Amino acid sequence: MRRDDYAIFSEGKIGKLNLPNRLVRSSTWDPSILSIRQLSDEVLNLYRNLALGGIGLIITGGFPVFRERNPKDPPGEWLVSFPDLRVKDLERMIQIVRDANSKCRIVAQLENGNIAAKPSDVRSPFSKRKLRILNQEEISDIVDCFVEAIIDVKETGFDGVQLHAAHGGLLSRFLSSYSNRRDDTYGGSASKRARIINEIVSKARNTVGDYPILIKMNCTDYMIGGTDIDTFSSLAKEIENTGVDAIEISGGMWDCLFKSEEELGFRPVPAPESHTRIRSPEKQSYFLKYAEKLNLSIPIIMVGGNRHIERLESIIKQGKVDFISLSRPLICEPDLPNRWLEGRGGYTTECISCNSCIYNMYVHPGKPKPGLVTCVYKEDKEIHKLAQKWLSSWGKKRTISK
Repeated sequence: MRRDDYAIFSEGKIGKLNLPNRLVRSSTWDPSILSIRQLSDEVLNLYRNLALGGIGLIITGGFPVFRERNPKDPPGEWLVSFPDLRVKDLERMIQIVRDANSKCRIVAQLENGNIAAKPSDVRSPFSKRKLRILNQEEISDIVDCFVEAIIDVKETGFDGVQLHAAHGGLLSRFLSSYSNRRDDTYGGSASKRARIINEIVSKARNTVGDYPILIKMNCTDYMIGGTDIDTFSSLAKEIENTGVDAIEISGGMWDCLFKSEEELGFRPVPAPESHTRIRSPEKQSYFLKYAEKLNLSIPIIMVGGNRHIERLESIIKQGKVDFISLSRPLICEPDLPNRWLEGRGGYTTECISCNSCIYNMYVHPGKPKPGLVTCVYKEDKEIHKLAQKWLSSWGKKRTISK
C-alpha cells in the first residue's frame, strides 16, 4: 500500500527552495571525484540513481574550498582557492539529476581543504603534530575563499550550498568551545565562535542574495568542554542569526574517537557520526534528543541512524524536525525513498549500519585509488569480513598523543 498520505512524503521548503518530500541525501564522501577532480560515468550514474530513487534533495560530497599552498605550487597567495580546486564539469552532475527527476534538487557541500593551522592550540589526540594558530588576516582570507566558492556554485547552477561545519573540520573547530579557546573576536561566547560563519554568509549574501545557504553542524562533539546537549541550542540560535536557511544536525568530532566504547556509548570507528549496532528502532535517530531542544524558525534537517519509516514519520509529525537525511541507507539502496513510498519491502532499510562502506572509502582493496563507495555487505561478503576486522583493529591502533 502506497504511503502518499505520510507527512514524510509531503512537500517541504528550505528558503526559496521547494522540495517534493522531506527526505534528504546527506553529504557522502565522493573520493573518486576528489582523487581526479573530474566526474566519471560511474559517479554520474550514482547521482542519476539517487534522483530516480525518489529523494527530494541531494547534498553532494564535500568540495574543498581551499588548501594551503605547498612548495610545488606556483608562487601566489598562501591559499589555493576554489577555482583551482574545482571539480571539472559539475554542470553535468546537475543536468543528470534534473533529467532523471525534475522535482529533485541538488545542493553542493563546501568544506575546507588541507591546512596546517587551527583556531587554537588544542592538539588532536591522534597526532603530536603542532599546528599554528590562525591570525585574523588568515581567517579573513578563509572567509573570502568560502564566499568565492558560494558565488561559483550558484553560477554553476546548483540549487543551493551547504557549509560543512561538523565532525571536527575547520569551521567545526571554530564553533566548538572545546577546540576554540581564542580570546579575540572569533572566540569565547557562542556569538563570537559563530562569527566566521556570520562573515561567510553575510559577505556571500551581498552577491548571491536569497540563494539557499545551509549548514551542517554538530549537536554534540562527544568531548568534555565542547558542544553538548546543554549548549547546542544557544549555539544553533547564533547560527540561525547568521542568516542560513536550514541547519542539518550531526555529531561527533574525530578527537572523540580515542575514547573507548564504554566512554562514548557507541563503537569508535573512523566516522564519529556513523554509529553501528543500531538494528532496533529505539537505538536509531540518535540525534533526535538534541533536535528536540531547539526552538528555531528555520528548518531542521536531522541525520544519524535514520532507518525505520514509521519512526521517521512520527518524528516529522512531532514537528521538531522538518527533514530526515540519510547517507549509508542510500549507499545500500538508492531507491529507498520510492520503495518506502510504494510500501514495498517492509518498514526499514537493507542497510545494517555495519560501516563496511567506510573500509571501501579508505582502503579501497584492489584499487590504486578510491573509487565509487558502495555497499560492501551486499556486494562481497568476504570483503565485508575484512572490513569488519579492519574496523575493530582501527580502534585498537589509535594513537594518543601525550
